[in-house]
Order: sequence, then structure tokens, then C-alpha cells
Amino acid sequence: MRKDYEILGIGEDADEKAIKRAYFKLIRKHSPEKDPEQFQEIRAAYERLLEEKDKPENGIQLEFPADDKFALSMFDQIQRLMQEGEYDRAARTAEEGMGYYQEVECFLYLYARCSILDGRTGKGVRAYEKLVKRYPDKVYYQSELAKAYHMRGFGRKAYDMFQKVYEEGWRETDFMTLYSLCCFSRERYDEAARILTELIDSVPCEKVNQMIPELLEAYTGLFTIHGAEPFPIGAVAEKFSAFLNQVGDRIHDYEEQLMGILLGACAATVTEEGEEIRELVSQIQELLSIDSPEDMPEEMAEAYEIIEDERFSEMMKLTIKAFVLLDDMEYPEEDFEEYARFRQVDAFLCQLEAWPSQRGELELLKKEYPNIYECGTDVWEMLRQSRANKGHMLGAVLAEYGKMERKFKCGHYYELYPERRAAQVQWDSQETGTFVRQGRKIGRNEPCPCGSGRKYKNCCGKGR
Repeated sequence: MRKDYEILGIGEDADEKAIKRAYFKLIRKHSPEKDPEQFQEIRAAYERLLEEKDKPENGIQLEFPADDKFALSMFDQIQRLMQEGEYDRAARTAEEGMGYYQEVECFLYLYARCSILDGRTGKGVRAYEKLVKRYPDKVYYQSELAKAYHMRGFGRKAYDMFQKVYEEGWRETDFMTLYSLCCFSRERYDEAARILTELIDSVPCEKVNQMIPELLEAYTGLFTIHGAEPFPIGAVAEKFSAFLNQVGDRIHDYEEQLMGILLGACAATVTEEGEEIRELVSQIQELLSIDSPEDMPEEMAEAYEIIEDERFSEMMKLTIKAFVLLDDMEYPEEDFEEYARFRQVDAFLCQLEAWPSQRGELELLKKEYPNIYECGTDVWEMLRQSRANKGHMLGAVLAEYGKMERKFKCGHYYELYPERRAAQVQWDSQETGTFVRQGRKIGRNEPCPCGSGRKYKNCCGKGR
């Protein structure tokens, strides 16, 4: 179990509240589509720790070999192994039971459950598929299959199953949370927002204090969705304000999540509902002991305004996010410095390829957002100087970018300019190793590939 606590980044004395808080923080950083292995690891660790904390059973009735002492002893052994965290052995024992009793429901379900807890999601998926086929009236199995598909990274299958189970009336909290994440990853933003709103509205007042982590995750999701595709957020702000009033001092255990919602709310203040959102911002700032809006750096406040400013291109917004906002909600803290560097190099390469088409945006930036402009002075100056040696500059930056891109696999540059990947020298491993050149080496006396007309040794190959 110690490894599970390490995966979630919490101590072994963490209670269920802390486990949930850590889990909800991590699953937004590691989606099954972008980082399936990490998501599977986080999800399995979360479920194992909740099992250890005596998570309530789902209450379904399982078929069991009648009056069979051997079957009962196997069932008891599986339960004991699960309590001890021996999920691999528990799954193998359940598999033996399936062999003896022709995949009777109780052993098939335990095999599916233990396979998921052991991180063997492929086997878990296949077992849940059998259960769904044999017991079509048990919606619980369908919900577990939807989660297993999502955990495995089967986005289309997960979405279809989530939708089917939802239409049948299933509203379990964990199911709703994962369903909304699945919708968000498939850019079905309206559907994701509707699900989270329903989840929030379904929690009775007397249970709010017991579900603070889940509700904070739902509100975080709504503000995240608003950032991706704006929708009327005033009602959400009003509900969140009432939620803060109800939970009172308990919210101080969740200040990190609260700060994330504050940033999302600040970004929403530039909308037509800005006045309502500003009241919420002030309320959160007071809870976080932030005395006034001026406590937020001016460049950060300007950055959020730029993200909503339709006069700026997506490329410029990408650059602002990389150099000013440093979107640290997407990568683990231990790799964040390297990840931030990768995002910045990625944004710079995109700008460099497009230059000088964005000169007008720079002038607008300098005039209306001077703090942001000052933050990127070095970048803007390098772009202006690139006219004379653009090919050389691209080559120098790509040498660093190619290696980092193999590790993080989430840049925009190769998506916009795929031909650059084919021409780029690649590494033989993600971390260390030797270069493996793709294509013929350019001779020093040959024309430079940048098109300058000069020899390679006097242009991009100078000094190499």
C-alpha cells in the first residue's frame, strides 16, 4: 500500500478525505487519452486505498454456488487477500473459482474487480464485458465497464457506455465525475457541464460537508470547461458562493483547489457576467487571505484578459500560457521545470515559423498589455532578429526541442509543421543516447537548406 500513497503524493496516515483530494487533483493532469498508463496507475491506487478504508459495497446480489463449502472457502480467501492488498493472488484465486464453477457470477465479478485493482485493466474490461452481456439488467456492471473503458483509454467505447448508463438513470458520484471527464476529453463541453451541474444539484444540503472533495472537483471542472468553451457561468458562481458559505472553515483544508478555482474565476471576469464573477473572486480572495485583486501580479491578470481577447490568435495565446501562466495543472511537480521549458520552446518555435505575420499582434500587445509585453521582451527581440538567420535559429532550437518532445509528447509545433519532424535528427531513447540521423547528412559546401543561397558552412552550419 505504501506505493499507492506515493503515487497519489500523500502520507500513509492520510484519511479518505485526503485520498480523494489527491486523486481529484491528479486525474485532471493525467487523462486516459494523453497519459493512459499514468491515469491507470492513479485510478488503481485510488481504488485500492478506498478498499483499504472500507469503501461501502455496491449492494448488488451475487449468484453463488449453493451450499458448497469449497466455494465458500475460496470466496473467504479472496476477501482476505483483498483486505491484505494481495490483488494479484486474489484475482488468480477468483480465476480458479471461475474454472471450477463455470464462471459463476460471484467469482467472475471478483476477478474483474481484482484485475482492475491490480492494474490489469485489459483483463478487467473483458470480465466486465462478460458480466454486462450475461446480466443486462444490472446497471452497476455497465457503469463499472464504462469506468474500465475510460481507465483503459478506450475513449469512444467509454463515452458510448457512459451515455447509455446515464440514460438508464445511474447517478453514482464517481461515475458522474468520470463521465464528465470523458466528455471533456472528447470536446463535448456542453454535455460535460450539464453532468457536473446535475451532480452538484443532486447533493442534499445535509451531505455537502461530507462531499467537499467531490463538489470542489465538480466546480473546478465547470470553470475549466468555461475556459475551453465559455457558457453562462453566473449561476455556477452563485452556487459556489453558497457552497463556500455552507462549508465555512472546512474549506481551508482545500486551499490548493480553491486557488485553482480562483484563477478560473478571474479568467471569467472579462465576460458579460463579470460583475457576478468579481463578487465570487473577492469572496475566494478573502478566504485565501488575499487582501485585494492587486495581490495577483498584473501580468497574470493581463494574461487572463488576453486569453479571452478575440483579437489575438491561438498561437499568441499559446505563447502567453507558456511564458506567463505556466499551466502547471497539467504536469507533475517533480518534472515541472523541464516541462515548462518544453512548453516555452514549443511556443517559440511556432512563433518563429509564423514570423513576421504576427507583427500587428505584438504592437497591440505593447499598447494595451504592457506588462505582458515586458515579460516577453527577450522573445519578441529574438523574433525580430530572426529575419537574418531564421534557418540557423530554427536548427539550434530544434536540436533541443526534438529530445524533449519525445518525452512529453504534447507539443503543438509538430502538429502545425509535421514536415519538420521528418527532417529532424532524433534520439535513440527518450532520456539519453546517441543521435540517429533521418536522411542524408548535408555537406558543408552544399547549398544551405534554409534557402538563403549561401553554402551550408557559411549559413546554418556555421560553427558546427
